[in-house]
Amino acid sequence: MKNYFSYLSFFIAFLIVNGCNINKKLIKPVESGSITSLKFIGEIVIPDNTMYKKTIVGGLSGIDFANGKYYVISDDKKKPVRIYEFDLRFDLLNNKKFNITDMISIDVDDQFVDPESVRYDKFYDNFLWTSEGAIRKGVNPAVFKINRMGKVLKKYATPGIFRVDDNKNTGPRQNGTFECLSMSLNKNIYWLGMELPLKEDGEEPKLYHTNSPTRISKINKETGIVEFQFAYYLDPIPKDSKPKGKFRVNGLPEILSVNDTIFLFVERAYASGYDDGGNTVKIYKVNAKNATDIKNISSLKKSRFMAAKKELLFDFESIRNKLTNGIVDNIEGITFGPTLPNGHKTLVLVSDNNFSMFNPQLNQIIMLEVIP
Repeated sequence: MKNYFSYLSFFIAFLIVNGCNINKKLIKPVESGSITSLKFIGEIVIPDNTMYKKTIVGGLSGIDFANGKYYVISDDKKKPVRIYEFDLRFDLLNNKKFNITDMISIDVDDQFVDPESVRYDKFYDNFLWTSEGAIRKGVNPAVFKINRMGKVLKKYATPGIFRVDDNKNTGPRQNGTFECLSMSLNKNIYWLGMELPLKEDGEEPKLYHTNSPTRISKINKETGIVEFQFAYYLDPIPKDSKPKGKFRVNGLPEILSVNDTIFLFVERAYASGYDDGGNTVKIYKVNAKNATDIKNISSLKKSRFMAAKKELLFDFESIRNKLTNGIVDNIEGITFGPTLPNGHKTLVLVSDNNFSMFNPQLNQIIMLEVIP
Protein backbone atom coordinates (compact mmCIF):
# COMPACT_ATOMS: atom_id res chain seq x y z
CA MET A 1 0.00 0.00 0.00
CA LYS A 2 2.88 2.33 0.85
CA ASN A 3 4.39 1.77 -2.61
CA TYR A 4 0.99 2.41 -4.18
CA PHE A 5 0.72 5.86 -2.57
CA SER A 6 4.31 6.64 -3.49
CA TYR A 7 3.62 5.86 -7.15
CA LEU A 8 0.35 7.83 -7.02
CA SER A 9 2.07 10.87 -5.50
CA PHE A 10 4.79 10.70 -8.14
CA PHE A 11 2.21 10.49 -10.92
CA ILE A 12 0.23 13.49 -9.61
CA ALA A 13 3.43 15.53 -9.32
CA PHE A 14 4.35 14.53 -12.87
CA LEU A 15 0.96 15.73 -14.14
CA ILE A 16 1.28 19.06 -12.33
CA VAL A 17 4.73 19.74 -13.75
CA ASN A 18 4.15 18.36 -17.25
CA GLY A 19 0.40 18.74 -17.72
CA CYS A 20 0.72 21.70 -20.09
CA ASN A 21 3.23 19.80 -22.22
CA ILE A 22 0.93 16.78 -22.39
CA ASN A 23 -1.92 19.03 -23.53
CA LYS A 24 0.30 20.51 -26.21
CA LYS A 25 1.13 17.05 -27.53
CA LEU A 26 -2.58 16.25 -27.76
CA ILE A 27 -3.23 19.35 -29.88
CA LYS A 28 -3.10 18.56 -33.57
CA PRO A 29 -0.53 20.64 -35.47
CA VAL A 30 -2.04 23.44 -37.56
CA GLU A 31 -0.48 21.87 -40.67
CA SER A 32 -3.02 19.04 -40.36
CA GLY A 33 -5.75 21.52 -41.25
CA SER A 34 -7.56 21.00 -37.95
CA ILE A 35 -8.78 24.59 -37.57
CA THR A 36 -12.34 24.84 -36.26
CA SER A 37 -12.59 28.51 -35.24
CA LEU A 38 -10.70 31.73 -34.51
CA LYS A 39 -10.84 33.85 -31.35
CA PHE A 40 -9.95 37.53 -30.93
CA ILE A 41 -6.90 38.29 -28.78
CA GLY A 42 -6.08 41.96 -29.35
CA GLU A 43 -5.35 44.94 -31.58
CA ILE A 44 -2.45 47.36 -32.01
CA VAL A 45 -2.78 50.59 -33.99
CA ILE A 46 0.44 52.18 -35.26
CA PRO A 47 0.05 55.96 -34.98
CA ASP A 48 -0.31 58.03 -38.15
CA ASN A 49 2.88 59.59 -39.52
CA THR A 50 5.12 57.17 -37.62
CA MET A 51 8.57 57.58 -39.16
CA TYR A 52 11.41 55.08 -39.44
CA LYS A 53 14.67 55.73 -41.29
CA LYS A 54 13.13 58.73 -43.05
CA THR A 55 10.14 56.74 -44.33
CA ILE A 56 6.47 56.95 -43.34
CA VAL A 57 5.23 53.67 -41.88
CA GLY A 58 2.06 52.95 -43.81
CA GLY A 59 0.56 51.07 -46.72
CA LEU A 60 1.17 47.80 -44.86
CA SER A 61 0.00 45.26 -47.41
CA GLY A 62 1.70 41.99 -46.48
CA ILE A 63 3.05 40.34 -43.35
CA ASP A 64 5.03 37.23 -42.45
CA PHE A 65 6.44 35.82 -39.21
CA ALA A 66 9.80 34.08 -38.90
CA ASN A 67 12.46 33.63 -36.24
CA GLY A 68 10.49 35.68 -33.72
CA LYS A 69 10.16 38.72 -36.00
CA TYR A 70 7.42 40.05 -38.29
CA TYR A 71 8.28 41.20 -41.80
CA VAL A 72 5.83 43.74 -43.22
CA ILE A 73 5.96 45.18 -46.74
CA SER A 74 4.77 48.68 -47.63
CA ASP A 75 2.95 49.33 -50.89
CA ASP A 76 4.31 52.88 -51.08
CA LYS A 77 4.99 53.51 -54.75
CA LYS A 78 7.71 55.95 -53.77
CA LYS A 79 11.14 54.41 -53.29
CA PRO A 80 12.69 52.87 -51.37
CA VAL A 81 10.60 49.74 -51.75
CA ARG A 82 10.83 48.47 -48.20
CA ILE A 83 10.11 45.70 -45.73
CA TYR A 84 9.88 46.64 -42.06
CA GLU A 85 10.94 44.32 -39.28
CA PHE A 86 8.50 44.49 -36.35
CA ASP A 87 8.68 43.21 -32.81
CA LEU A 88 5.07 42.51 -31.80
CA ARG A 89 3.89 40.96 -28.55
CA PHE A 90 0.35 39.98 -27.61
CA ASP A 91 -0.84 37.71 -24.85
CA LEU A 92 -4.19 36.40 -23.62
CA LEU A 93 -4.28 39.08 -20.90
CA ASN A 94 -4.26 41.79 -23.60
CA ASN A 95 -0.71 42.92 -22.83
CA LYS A 96 0.77 44.44 -25.99
CA LYS A 97 4.12 45.61 -27.28
CA PHE A 98 5.14 47.12 -30.61
CA ASN A 99 8.50 48.25 -31.88
CA ILE A 100 10.13 48.69 -35.30
CA THR A 101 13.54 47.03 -35.17
CA ASP A 102 14.86 47.24 -38.75
CA MET A 103 14.07 47.97 -42.39
CA ILE A 104 15.14 46.20 -45.58
CA SER A 105 15.47 48.59 -48.52
CA ILE A 106 14.95 46.67 -51.75
CA ASP A 107 17.35 47.45 -54.57
CA VAL A 108 14.97 47.06 -57.50
CA ASP A 109 15.60 48.64 -60.91
CA ASP A 110 12.07 48.33 -62.26
CA GLN A 111 10.61 51.74 -63.06
CA PHE A 112 7.23 50.93 -61.54
CA VAL A 113 6.43 48.44 -58.79
CA ASP A 114 3.40 48.12 -56.52
CA PRO A 115 4.42 45.88 -53.58
CA GLU A 116 1.61 43.79 -52.12
CA SER A 117 2.73 40.60 -50.37
CA VAL A 118 5.89 39.27 -48.73
CA ARG A 119 6.96 35.83 -47.49
CA TYR A 120 10.13 34.64 -45.81
CA ASP A 121 11.56 31.45 -47.32
CA LYS A 122 12.92 29.43 -44.41
CA PHE A 123 14.44 26.85 -46.72
CA TYR A 124 16.76 29.33 -48.45
CA ASP A 125 16.89 32.24 -45.98
CA ASN A 126 15.53 34.80 -48.45
CA PHE A 127 12.27 36.56 -49.26
CA LEU A 128 9.70 36.47 -52.05
CA TRP A 129 7.51 39.51 -52.66
CA THR A 130 4.94 40.47 -55.27
CA SER A 131 4.33 43.58 -57.33
CA GLU A 132 0.85 44.15 -58.70
CA GLY A 133 2.28 46.05 -61.66
CA ALA A 134 0.22 48.69 -63.45
CA ILE A 135 -2.03 47.15 -66.07
CA ARG A 136 -3.16 50.47 -67.56
CA LYS A 137 0.49 51.49 -67.99
CA GLY A 138 1.39 48.17 -69.60
CA VAL A 139 3.44 46.97 -66.58
CA ASN A 140 3.07 43.27 -65.79
CA PRO A 141 2.65 41.94 -62.25
CA ALA A 142 5.73 40.14 -60.98
CA VAL A 143 7.29 38.06 -58.21
CA PHE A 144 10.78 38.89 -56.94
CA LYS A 145 13.28 36.96 -54.83
CA ILE A 146 15.60 39.01 -52.61
CA ASN A 147 18.18 38.33 -49.94
CA ARG A 148 18.21 39.80 -46.43
CA MET A 149 20.15 42.83 -47.67
CA GLY A 150 17.41 43.66 -50.21
CA LYS A 151 19.37 42.62 -53.30
CA VAL A 152 17.18 41.17 -56.06
CA LEU A 153 18.29 37.60 -56.72
CA LYS A 154 15.63 36.78 -59.28
CA LYS A 155 12.61 38.24 -61.03
CA TYR A 156 10.30 35.42 -62.05
CA ALA A 157 8.87 35.46 -65.55
CA THR A 158 5.17 36.35 -65.35
CA PRO A 159 3.05 33.44 -66.63
CA GLY A 160 1.55 34.38 -69.99
CA ILE A 161 -2.06 34.33 -68.85
CA PHE A 162 -1.32 37.05 -66.26
CA ARG A 163 0.48 39.44 -68.61
CA VAL A 164 -0.94 42.70 -69.92
CA ASP A 165 -3.07 42.03 -72.98
CA ASP A 166 -3.99 44.54 -75.71
CA ASN A 167 -7.31 42.72 -76.11
CA LYS A 168 -9.83 44.53 -73.90
CA ASN A 169 -11.69 41.26 -73.24
CA THR A 170 -8.77 39.21 -71.92
CA GLY A 171 -5.98 39.54 -69.39
CA PRO A 172 -5.70 40.91 -65.86
CA ARG A 173 -7.63 43.85 -64.44
CA GLN A 174 -6.09 47.00 -63.02
CA ASN A 175 -5.47 46.56 -59.27
CA GLY A 176 -6.60 42.95 -59.47
CA THR A 177 -3.41 40.93 -59.88
CA PHE A 178 -0.70 39.48 -57.61
CA GLU A 179 -2.04 40.46 -54.18
CA CYS A 180 -1.62 36.98 -52.69
CA LEU A 181 1.48 34.95 -51.91
CA SER A 182 2.15 32.02 -49.60
CA MET A 183 4.98 29.58 -49.05
CA SER A 184 4.40 25.83 -49.12
CA LEU A 185 5.52 23.06 -46.77
CA ASN A 186 7.28 21.80 -49.90
CA LYS A 187 10.56 23.71 -50.21
CA ASN A 188 10.29 23.76 -54.01
CA ILE A 189 6.86 25.44 -54.18
CA TYR A 190 5.12 28.73 -53.52
CA TRP A 191 1.47 29.72 -54.04
CA LEU A 192 0.40 32.84 -55.95
CA GLY A 193 -3.12 34.30 -56.01
CA MET A 194 -4.98 36.86 -58.10
CA GLU A 195 -7.13 39.45 -56.36
CA LEU A 196 -9.74 39.56 -59.14
CA PRO A 197 -10.81 37.30 -62.01
CA LEU A 198 -9.13 37.55 -65.38
CA LYS A 199 -11.43 39.24 -67.88
CA GLU A 200 -11.86 35.98 -69.78
CA ASP A 201 -12.71 34.08 -66.58
CA GLY A 202 -15.56 36.12 -65.11
CA GLU A 203 -16.94 39.39 -63.84
CA GLU A 204 -15.76 41.52 -60.99
CA PRO A 205 -18.01 40.92 -57.94
CA LYS A 206 -21.22 42.96 -57.83
CA LEU A 207 -23.95 43.51 -55.24
CA TYR A 208 -25.78 40.53 -56.71
CA HIS A 209 -24.36 37.06 -57.38
CA THR A 210 -21.83 36.88 -60.19
CA ASN A 211 -19.53 34.19 -61.53
CA SER A 212 -16.27 35.65 -60.24
CA PRO A 213 -13.58 32.94 -60.09
CA THR A 214 -10.01 33.98 -59.36
CA ARG A 215 -6.96 31.80 -60.00
CA ILE A 216 -4.57 30.37 -57.38
CA SER A 217 -1.34 28.96 -58.81
CA LYS A 218 1.20 26.48 -57.51
CA ILE A 219 4.58 27.75 -58.74
CA ASN A 220 7.91 25.94 -58.96
CA LYS A 221 10.53 28.12 -57.23
CA GLU A 222 13.32 27.05 -59.57
CA THR A 223 11.60 27.23 -62.94
CA GLY A 224 8.72 29.62 -62.26
CA ILE A 225 6.40 27.19 -64.05
CA VAL A 226 2.77 26.82 -62.94
CA GLU A 227 2.51 23.19 -61.81
CA PHE A 228 -1.13 23.31 -60.70
CA GLN A 229 -3.87 25.92 -60.60
CA PHE A 230 -7.32 26.03 -59.04
CA ALA A 231 -10.28 28.41 -59.04
CA TYR A 232 -11.84 30.17 -56.07
CA TYR A 233 -15.20 31.96 -56.25
CA LEU A 234 -15.39 35.42 -54.72
CA ASP A 235 -18.45 36.52 -52.74
CA PRO A 236 -20.84 39.23 -53.97
CA ILE A 237 -20.27 42.71 -52.54
CA PRO A 238 -22.26 42.66 -49.25
CA LYS A 239 -23.42 46.30 -49.10
CA ASP A 240 -23.86 49.34 -51.31
CA SER A 241 -21.96 52.59 -50.93
CA LYS A 242 -23.33 55.79 -49.35
CA PRO A 243 -24.75 57.39 -51.43
CA LYS A 244 -25.69 54.41 -53.59
CA GLY A 245 -23.85 53.68 -56.78
CA LYS A 246 -20.46 55.04 -55.73
CA PHE A 247 -17.24 53.05 -55.29
CA ARG A 248 -17.51 49.45 -54.05
CA VAL A 249 -15.40 46.35 -54.58
CA ASN A 250 -14.63 42.86 -53.29
CA GLY A 251 -11.45 40.91 -53.83
CA LEU A 252 -8.90 38.46 -52.49
CA PRO A 253 -6.03 40.37 -50.82
CA GLU A 254 -4.15 37.43 -49.28
CA ILE A 255 -3.88 33.66 -48.94
CA LEU A 256 -2.13 31.50 -46.37
CA SER A 257 -1.23 27.89 -46.99
CA VAL A 258 -1.95 25.49 -44.12
CA ASN A 259 -0.84 22.58 -46.26
CA ASP A 260 -1.03 22.00 -50.01
CA THR A 261 -4.78 21.37 -50.01
CA ILE A 262 -6.03 23.50 -47.09
CA PHE A 263 -5.70 27.31 -47.06
CA LEU A 264 -6.94 30.38 -45.23
CA PHE A 265 -8.19 33.10 -47.60
CA VAL A 266 -8.92 36.69 -46.63
CA GLU A 267 -11.78 38.29 -48.58
CA ARG A 268 -12.12 42.03 -48.22
CA ALA A 269 -15.01 44.10 -49.58
CA TYR A 270 -15.21 47.89 -49.45
CA ALA A 271 -18.03 50.38 -49.94
CA SER A 272 -17.38 54.13 -49.73
CA GLY A 273 -19.22 56.57 -47.47
CA TYR A 274 -19.17 54.72 -44.13
CA ASP A 275 -17.83 56.15 -40.87
CA ASP A 276 -16.71 52.69 -39.73
CA GLY A 277 -14.34 52.28 -42.69
CA GLY A 278 -16.79 50.58 -45.03
CA ASN A 279 -14.85 47.30 -45.04
CA THR A 280 -16.33 43.82 -44.77
CA VAL A 281 -13.56 41.32 -44.03
CA LYS A 282 -13.88 37.56 -43.71
CA ILE A 283 -11.51 34.62 -43.35
CA TYR A 284 -12.45 31.46 -45.21
CA LYS A 285 -11.07 27.96 -44.76
CA VAL A 286 -10.53 26.68 -48.30
CA ASN A 287 -10.17 23.08 -49.42
CA ALA A 288 -8.66 22.54 -52.87
CA LYS A 289 -8.30 18.76 -52.61
CA ASN A 290 -10.93 18.02 -55.28
CA ALA A 291 -10.55 21.22 -57.28
CA THR A 292 -9.99 20.96 -61.03
CA ASP A 293 -6.51 21.74 -62.36
CA ILE A 294 -7.30 24.74 -64.57
CA LYS A 295 -3.77 25.69 -65.65
CA ASN A 296 -4.48 24.72 -69.26
CA ILE A 297 -7.99 26.22 -69.39
CA SER A 298 -7.78 29.52 -71.23
CA SER A 299 -11.25 30.81 -70.26
CA LEU A 300 -13.26 29.74 -67.24
CA LYS A 301 -16.37 31.35 -68.70
CA LYS A 302 -16.42 28.72 -71.41
CA SER A 303 -15.42 25.67 -69.38
CA ARG A 304 -16.77 23.31 -66.76
CA PHE A 305 -14.62 22.89 -63.65
CA MET A 306 -14.82 22.33 -59.92
CA ALA A 307 -13.65 25.23 -57.78
CA ALA A 308 -12.16 24.93 -54.30
CA LYS A 309 -14.65 24.61 -51.45
CA LYS A 310 -14.90 27.53 -49.02
CA GLU A 311 -16.13 27.57 -45.43
CA LEU A 312 -16.58 30.78 -43.44
CA LEU A 313 -14.22 30.65 -40.48
CA PHE A 314 -14.29 34.20 -39.13
CA ASP A 315 -16.26 37.39 -39.82
CA PHE A 316 -14.64 40.58 -38.51
CA GLU A 317 -18.10 42.04 -37.90
CA SER A 318 -18.14 39.83 -34.80
CA ILE A 319 -15.32 41.88 -33.20
CA ARG A 320 -16.04 45.34 -34.59
CA ASN A 321 -17.10 46.62 -31.14
CA LYS A 322 -13.70 45.56 -29.74
CA LEU A 323 -11.68 47.53 -32.30
CA THR A 324 -10.57 51.16 -32.31
CA ASN A 325 -13.55 53.40 -33.12
CA GLY A 326 -15.45 50.33 -34.29
CA ILE A 327 -13.32 50.25 -37.46
CA VAL A 328 -12.46 47.13 -39.40
CA ASP A 329 -9.86 48.57 -41.70
CA ASN A 330 -8.43 47.56 -45.06
CA ILE A 331 -6.95 44.20 -44.01
CA GLU A 332 -4.55 42.85 -46.62
CA GLY A 333 -1.96 40.70 -44.84
CA ILE A 334 -2.14 37.48 -42.81
CA THR A 335 0.43 35.16 -41.25
CA PHE A 336 0.68 32.46 -38.63
CA GLY A 337 2.29 34.01 -35.56
CA PRO A 338 3.83 32.50 -32.42
CA THR A 339 2.40 29.62 -30.40
CA LEU A 340 0.50 30.53 -27.23
CA PRO A 341 1.26 28.90 -23.83
CA ASN A 342 -1.85 26.71 -24.31
CA GLY A 343 -0.30 25.24 -27.46
CA HIS A 344 -2.59 27.04 -29.91
CA LYS A 345 -1.19 28.89 -32.90
CA THR A 346 -1.98 32.53 -33.60
CA LEU A 347 -2.94 34.46 -36.70
CA VAL A 348 -1.73 38.02 -37.16
CA LEU A 349 -3.32 40.36 -39.71
CA VAL A 350 -2.34 43.84 -40.90
CA SER A 351 -4.24 46.59 -42.70
CA ASP A 352 -3.16 48.89 -45.51
CA ASN A 353 -4.09 52.45 -44.51
CA ASN A 354 -3.41 53.80 -48.02
CA PHE A 355 -1.46 56.56 -46.24
CA SER A 356 -4.93 58.05 -45.53
CA MET A 357 -5.00 59.52 -49.03
CA PHE A 358 -8.76 59.11 -49.46
CA ASN A 359 -10.03 59.37 -45.87
CA PRO A 360 -8.58 58.74 -42.38
CA GLN A 361 -7.55 55.09 -41.97
CA LEU A 362 -5.66 52.97 -39.46
CA ASN A 363 -2.41 51.03 -39.49
CA GLN A 364 -4.22 48.18 -37.74
CA ILE A 365 -2.67 44.93 -36.49
CA ILE A 366 -5.01 42.22 -35.19
CA MET A 367 -4.14 38.93 -33.51
CA LEU A 368 -6.42 35.88 -33.37
CA GLU A 369 -6.11 32.56 -31.59
CA VAL A 370 -6.42 29.44 -33.76
CA ILE A 371 -8.77 26.91 -32.16
CA PRO A 372 -8.07 23.35 -33.43
